[in-house]
Amino acid sequence: MKANQQIIVSAPGSIMITGEHAVVYGYPAVVCAIDQRVHITATPLTARIIQIISEIADPVELPLDSFRVEGPMRFVLAALALYRDRLEHGLRLVITSQIDPMLGLGSSAAVTVATLGLLHELTSQEATSPLLESKVRLHTAALKLTRQLQGRGSGADLAASLHGGLLGYQLPLEAIDETLPERGVQAEDTTRLRTQTQRLSPEIGHAQIIALPQPPQISLCYCGYKTPTGEVLARVAAKMQGHEVAFAALYGRMGACALAALHAAQQSDWTKFADHLNAYQALMVELNVSDAILDALVSRAREEIDVTAAKISGSGLGDSILAMGRVPPQHQLAPFTKEGFVLHE
Repeated sequence: MKANQQIIVSAPGSIMITGEHAVVYGYPAVVCAIDQRVHITATPLTARIIQIISEIADPVELPLDSFRVEGPMRFVLAALALYRDRLEHGLRLVITSQIDPMLGLGSSAAVTVATLGLLHELTSQEATSPLLESKVRLHTAALKLTRQLQGRGSGADLAASLHGGLLGYQLPLEAIDETLPERGVQAEDTTRLRTQTQRLSPEIGHAQIIALPQPPQISLCYCGYKTPTGEVLARVAAKMQGHEVAFAALYGRMGACALAALHAAQQSDWTKFADHLNAYQALMVELNVSDAILDALVSRAREEIDVTAAKISGSGLGDSILAMGRVPPQHQLAPFTKEGFVLHE
């Protein structure tokens, strides 16, 4: 990167279509990239400092070689910490976002992918398109970074921001081992649950990511309130105590439903796909992550003509519901994009 030379990158937001909660136990999920993007413009600085200018937080200026990963820019700072020994100079990063912060569209994942992709591009010594050859490693790094900062996470949103499109997704086996509910589950039952989780491909050592055809139109409706994902997971974990085997069975049914939806998408059978989304909503209700307001929004959307499916999108107890088909009243179109991370010339 030459003096005064700018590099601009971007990554899209995303929505979880199906597979919420069960995905962290190794079951498949379906996730979709949305054409609302985070852009980062990087300019080299002579001094070894980092300047971050963003719409969502106060400006940050820190020494490149000694800073703490904290605050609203922690995902950016964590990515910089991974690469700072390879950076030859300081950087000014200007971050702008088109992502609606109210709809839960994976903005943290998008900024993480954009930052890691940018830093990979700046520091790579490879001569030919290193990014295309390094998406597996970038996703692995992004997943590890995200889990360090916020605990449990599936990485499905990271995959969508990196690759774009509609994706089938599954965690790597080594990531599943840390999250299975083992308390109260006999050892042989835990082994059986792990070995019977169907893999999307025989490859090991990284997440399984499968490109799917473009889906029908998807829209979102914000319910008016949020419950942080960590709090939702904590509530589910509290209810799980003493009932681990029953919850494991529920996650198994959720995983089977998500896998059936994935297979329907592979065949572009969107009628069956919609049926499986509706069935997954019933399982989210059984998991106790829906409530009266979300239930009413789902029912209202399903009553609209040409709406084939409606369900919670995300961890539940707030945020948004999605609908497939005609855009119902009070919903916003979630525009599909095939483009994931982009290095802009």
